[in-house]
Amino acid sequence: MTSPSRLADSTLNRQSIGQTLLAAGLVTPEQLQRALDRAASEGGLLGRHLILEAGLDRRRIYEVLAQHWDAPLVDLVADPVDDQLMEVLGYSDVGEPQWLPWKMDGDVLTVATAVAPSTAIAEEAARLFDAASVEFRTTTDWDINQSIQRSFRRHLLYESAERLAEERPGESARTALTPWQRYLPVVLLTGLITAFVLSPLTALIVLLAAANVVFLVSIGFKTLASLRSPFDRMHDAAVAKARDKERATRGLAPLAEERVPDGDLPVYTILVPVFREANIIDKLLTNLGQLDYPRSKLDVLVLLEEDDAETIAAAKASRPPEYVRILIVPKGDPQTKPRACNYGLTFARGEYVVIYDAEDRPEPGQLRASIAAFKQDAFEREHLNPDRKPLICVQAALNYFNADQNVLTRMFTIEYTHWFDSMLPGLDNSGIPLPLGGTSNHFVTSLLKEVGAWDPWNVTEDADLGLRAAVDGYRVGVINSTTWEEACSQVPAWIKQRTRWIKGYMVTSAVNTRNTVRYIKSTGIAGAVGFLGLILGTPLAFLAYPLVVGFTVVTYIGYDVVGLVLPEWLLVGGMVSMLFGNAMMIIVSGVATLRRHGWRIAIFALLNPFYWVLHSVAAWRAAWQMLTSPHKWEKTPHGLEAEYHDDGHWVG
Repeated sequence: MTSPSRLADSTLNRQSIGQTLLAAGLVTPEQLQRALDRAASEGGLLGRHLILEAGLDRRRIYEVLAQHWDAPLVDLVADPVDDQLMEVLGYSDVGEPQWLPWKMDGDVLTVATAVAPSTAIAEEAARLFDAASVEFRTTTDWDINQSIQRSFRRHLLYESAERLAEERPGESARTALTPWQRYLPVVLLTGLITAFVLSPLTALIVLLAAANVVFLVSIGFKTLASLRSPFDRMHDAAVAKARDKERATRGLAPLAEERVPDGDLPVYTILVPVFREANIIDKLLTNLGQLDYPRSKLDVLVLLEEDDAETIAAAKASRPPEYVRILIVPKGDPQTKPRACNYGLTFARGEYVVIYDAEDRPEPGQLRASIAAFKQDAFEREHLNPDRKPLICVQAALNYFNADQNVLTRMFTIEYTHWFDSMLPGLDNSGIPLPLGGTSNHFVTSLLKEVGAWDPWNVTEDADLGLRAAVDGYRVGVINSTTWEEACSQVPAWIKQRTRWIKGYMVTSAVNTRNTVRYIKSTGIAGAVGFLGLILGTPLAFLAYPLVVGFTVVTYIGYDVVGLVLPEWLLVGGMVSMLFGNAMMIIVSGVATLRRHGWRIAIFALLNPFYWVLHSVAAWRAAWQMLTSPHKWEKTPHGLEAEYHDDGHWVG
């Protein structure tokens, strides 16, 4: 084995990394000092700060370090590691290693390391591989990452696509519909046809009554959640005022003014799945560059599909900064966003992890707001409510920077503003599981892995994960921060996107109805109410809407044409459902939009009844796909139209 004393002596006698790079002429004294200052204030490795500060080429730095460590540099892509040695190491033991076994010659093991050779590494390598002697070679951390992806490709594909389905099959959408769920629509349709044959009027009354009940339950749930929101805000404001008053009496600054020092912040992983979006790669990097977070603590993973050559080329041509890593997701089924995110999660270095879509513009302080929410939850569970479920995720609000582009984007903005500014905050702390949005959900990394991460077979993996987290004993919250996205501006693309979303709610409903007892036992009555009113109720309401609208036709035109007479209770109930339901949605969504966007957008809430017709088209399309192609992922295109100013105003 390499002599421990030799390693120790070389460590004592070597110059610092900074002085070595300075002597090699790769950095200036000013750059070195700035990197040292950042390392002192933010923490982390000096080499990483030097790359960020001076824009140095990673391989050039490692060439200097190889000379410094007396361990020649090796290229693990051109001369890969021995796969048999990697199998001995084992996939489960890899994680994010700093060294790998490279070659074995007799009983002499050669280790490729991205950190300084040490006695500890030599002893561990000798023990794992039963080597009599250990020699060192230098390689880059990028080479190590590529080696892991190559050697453990099969394992990584299993982790990203199959683990949840194999280990927790009852919670996976790989089987979208069980036999009884597949036959249920056929049985209902057969029963309905039979009823119309035997007694058309009775069948019509039952059908219209059921449609109105479904519609009213869904609308009522969303309305009550929205009405709860302002009271929650008043309560939170009163608590904050009392807290700040108490802090003032103790000579402490208001909590809102406290800023966590950069050195105390954890590493934060950002997953950005990108597919066929070469046109917005540069915007993506610009938007993430606006985050108020130390670059040395950012771990940005841009996830690209192996067969998306155009986007891969654009990403490489953009020459991303050092804190951005490009991961190529191997080709496989299903080719979905959650599978890509699962793949990226394997390589996440952060204590926390968040997903952003390629076009997202998160507010600069969002990562800090997320950490503050998790810290506050930990404090409250420790000192105030030990029985409270741990917080696994916080959801930031989503909204649209192209709200004023056309009527469709205005309606989409009104819908999202109501959902994220009014309804979800109203459900927060209610005990009802929250369905997550597709982006800007911030997780505790270890807990996310514990619950099985995302289901790659579910086309709305976000809503599914929110419910699964609740079943596993965790809680989802919301934070007061916004991510600005691009609203779909063309009706055909909107229909496809909404079809996928509604189909995902149907799939999530199917998964949880085959585990009904476990779901109710874990989430209680509140969970059952939320499931019926939101997850199952939303697609059913969209499916029922044509019948609710058609009720007016049946009531006021059908009588004159065919002399149709309906019970008075159905007439009154139907009118209440149609008029009250639509009126309440117009009011609550309009008020929420007025607060954020002003009357020029909010006034379009009056068109909600017509906007719901588009939802119904998408819902019936989703119902058909549930039976024919439940895993089909219809990609939402971005960058469809002209550009926007940074303040979100249309300049087309």
